[in-house]
Amino acid sequence: MINKEIHLAPLQGLTDVVYRRLFMHYYGGADYCYTPFIRIERGDIRQRDLRELDADELSNLGPQILPANADELNRLTEAIASRGYSRIDINIGCPFPPIAAHGKGCVLFNHPDRIRDILSAATHNTNIEYSLKIRLGFTSCQQWQDVIDDINNTPLRHVTVHARYGKQQYKGECDKEAFSQFVHACRHKVIYNGDLISTTDVENICNQFPEIAGVMIGRGLLADPTLFCQLKGLQVSDTNTFRHFHSELVSAHINHMSGDKQVLGKMKPYWEYLFPNAPKRLHKNIQKANKIDLYTSAVAALLYAVDNPEEF
Repeated sequence: MINKEIHLAPLQGLTDVVYRRLFMHYYGGADYCYTPFIRIERGDIRQRDLRELDADELSNLGPQILPANADELNRLTEAIASRGYSRIDINIGCPFPPIAAHGKGCVLFNHPDRIRDILSAATHNTNIEYSLKIRLGFTSCQQWQDVIDDINNTPLRHVTVHARYGKQQYKGECDKEAFSQFVHACRHKVIYNGDLISTTDVENICNQFPEIAGVMIGRGLLADPTLFCQLKGLQVSDTNTFRHFHSELVSAHINHMSGDKQVLGKMKPYWEYLFPNAPKRLHKNIQKANKIDLYTSAVAALLYAVDNPEEF
């Protein structure tokens, strides 16, 4: 059990409004959640991102935006504030090359003047409480030093730091030494993110950095939806809870999508994380299913194996 904040990381295509609602209903434990990022494409705000905000009912939700410059920050802020939200998370931490190619995410560390302009614009939007999601840089874990004064001078609820640089994506080790330097230089509450897969991982980070305000977890939670419950000392549910959670998740997507292909395209990526210790052939059967009934049968077989490991 830890006495830190626990934040549910936004994972594009996975932690959407349907997932978040059902996760909080069946498991809970998240102090704060975020939308996958809301952005401008081809000059316009993506309307499907905004529709998710219109549908969401979580009070502890922070819409996350992906601005390339101050103008985009202002446009995204205006659209989100008009829907009643007063908290926004600014993402300058996304490492993916297609995002970097559009001058967004942590490639902005190569252009500290743009980060400076974005944070200056945030400072002037006094009706919004901003937080910030970053990596330690794009080409090295020391680039944060170029903008730490700007971060410190911006009113922020907290700063979430994934302790790698962008070019690493998710490879290699998190740089704990560079993260420690950042924590001691930053005047805001700091949330740690990166390679938190188990309760032991989280406890070790909290012991190593007792000054942090909390942790953000994404992939670890997808692999084990009970992780937050364990960390908060809540009652840990069994596989039957997951069965209900998964069944409602499938049903919700059936109701909003057209055809088996779309629904399976939405559900299969979760199984890149879920129950990693289950037999690989059962995972493969889930990925090979091309009809919903075949998919649900394959999932049932895998969950039976989880409950009866002595038979496998």
